[in-house]
Amino acid sequence: MRGHPLKVIAGKEFRDHVRSRRFLILFGILLIIALTGLVTGMVQYQKNLDDYNEAHVDVSEEELQVRAIGTKPSPLSAFAQMSSLIGTLGAVLGIAMGFDLVTKEKESKSLKLLLSHPVYRDEVITGKLLGGAGAIALAMGIVLVLSLAILLIFGAVPSFEESVQILLFTGLSFLMILSFFVLALFFSTIAPNSGSALVSTFVIFIALSSLTTLVLTTPAINLLIGDNPTSPLSSDRILSPEEKIEEEVQWDEYREQSLAYQQRRQMVEDTFYLISPDKNYQKLSLAVTDPSLAAASFSEGATSLSEERAKPENSLQTLVRLFEMLSTQIFTLFAFPAVFFGLAWVRFAREDIR
Repeated sequence: MRGHPLKVIAGKEFRDHVRSRRFLILFGILLIIALTGLVTGMVQYQKNLDDYNEAHVDVSEEELQVRAIGTKPSPLSAFAQMSSLIGTLGAVLGIAMGFDLVTKEKESKSLKLLLSHPVYRDEVITGKLLGGAGAIALAMGIVLVLSLAILLIFGAVPSFEESVQILLFTGLSFLMILSFFVLALFFSTIAPNSGSALVSTFVIFIALSSLTTLVLTTPAINLLIGDNPTSPLSSDRILSPEEKIEEEVQWDEYREQSLAYQQRRQMVEDTFYLISPDKNYQKLSLAVTDPSLAAASFSEGATSLSEERAKPENSLQTLVRLFEMLSTQIFTLFAFPAVFFGLAWVRFAREDIR
């Protein structure tokens, strides 16, 4: 792979994306809705901040400890409003950018003409990836700048820790959109035409995002984790000491079986959600924008993490601990585009283009 041809192809793909009417329309919609969510979140943040300030008027430190008044609201909570919108519309944007990158050139016969020049196939497919990634990075950079502008308009100046978390949120959003862009690029290399590539990508997107949740809510899940244990029947009559002991033993067994059932169910849910970039994105973005709430969702270490989050100086330490607990989700979010680009690269390099 040579640097100059790769740079030329990547630059061309980048310019094609940013000039594309499809990209501009979808990005415009994403930007408007995402920033609307941020504005709504900032309005709620201002309300929470006013309530917090009122609760702390003429209150000594000793009284604060006794009354256990909540921690000061953070403007990062407003970004949680954006994450759900970006999770859906960002995926659509990534799919729209990549589903016809190869099939379009096959249909117009321009791909055969391109490969007749002294360029390697790996340079072509890698250049398409880099051009698309550059366009997505530009889009997320614009979202980041406008988000910071909205924070300043509302008078919320982020601290160093909050600035790091905002940058992490932007990076996670970039990875999520890139994942679906690469998925669409993969189908563009194996599908016979653009329509088939688009349909195939959306089928996988729906399967990863929605059907997974539906499967987990159907009785078929019991084939994997077994039936939910039934609680023992309580007797209305007066029990003898031996019967009371036996009833307590039955309830202890029920609690153990119920706990084991919930653990198996959680393991299956986590396994299913691992293959969904938007589900991983939602988990990780929650950890970035609201570490205390994310910590509360974990059964282990939730108390200690929440206590750490209550101290502003330890917010990054809390985030690091959360990322350690979510290391599998982080790895999967990076591995998903890497795997599908590898498949696209192999298929494109071996394809017989006529």
